Amino acid sequence: MEKEITITDNFMFATVMKDESVCRPFLERMLEISIEKIVYLEREKDLRVDPYSKGIRLDVHVKDSTRVFCLEMQCLDRKDLPLRTRYYQSLQDISFLDKGNVYVDLPETYILFVCLFDMFGKGIPVYTFENSCVEDRGILLNDKCHKVFYNVKAWEKETNPERRSLLKYFHDKKAEDDLTRCMQEQVIHNLNLREWRKEHMTIEQEIKLQARYAYDDGKAEGLSQGAHEKAVETARSAIAMGLSVEQIVKLTGLSDEEIEKLKVTVQQ
Repeated sequence: MEKEITITDNFMFATVMKDESVCRPFLERMLEISIEKIVYLEREKDLRVDPYSKGIRLDVHVKDSTRVFCLEMQCLDRKDLPLRTRYYQSLQDISFLDKGNVYVDLPETYILFVCLFDMFGKGIPVYTFENSCVEDRGILLNDKCHKVFYNVKAWEKETNPERRSLLKYFHDKKAEDDLTRCMQEQVIHNLNLREWRKEHMTIEQEIKLQARYAYDDGKAEGLSQGAHEKAVETARSAIAMGLSVEQIVKLTGLSDEEIEKLKVTVQQ
């Protein structure tokens, strides 16, 4: 059975957010700020320092006149998001600070992760991080960096009704106001576009191919501990993509029992 594609699919999320009439009010609601005009908006934005460094691919990259916003949909808890935000921030800064510029030219940056899980386990709908002094938390570093993690599982605890509506939409896929209905209409529209589905299928095939390469590399290492970890990571991605247990067994070499256990943790 073909996997149902919803707003929480990374590629679908990026496509819907590509529309400024959706992206701008989305950011305003989620961050409780005002944005006069978006001057740059790109889906699947690639950032890297040089050809030999690790690059990143942002779901959505947005700029207004003074700020930068990086949007990511995160379905699986890979336990590395704090370090990913650190790396994302560093690449953002390098991309903006050309030779001859001064540090005050760095824009205010927001890195946002919409998570389908509770990353910190505290049952809070929004976790916002800014740098402050350890000895006196009232002293902010004012480095214009904001990292925000949204926990859609805790949507009922959100007190801001507009943000609550968005978190609820990501949680149960039910559109209940103008913005979420507009987003859902775009989801349906994209699903009916042959070219969009073809592009989505191509991306999934690339993910499967990369996963297969990772598994083959692991087998060559004699199924060491590292190889097993690669297989588990591949299985998690395959589960999130909706592959069957039988398909994942063939892809990773893991047992049915291991995959069933992984499904429980992925779907929590």
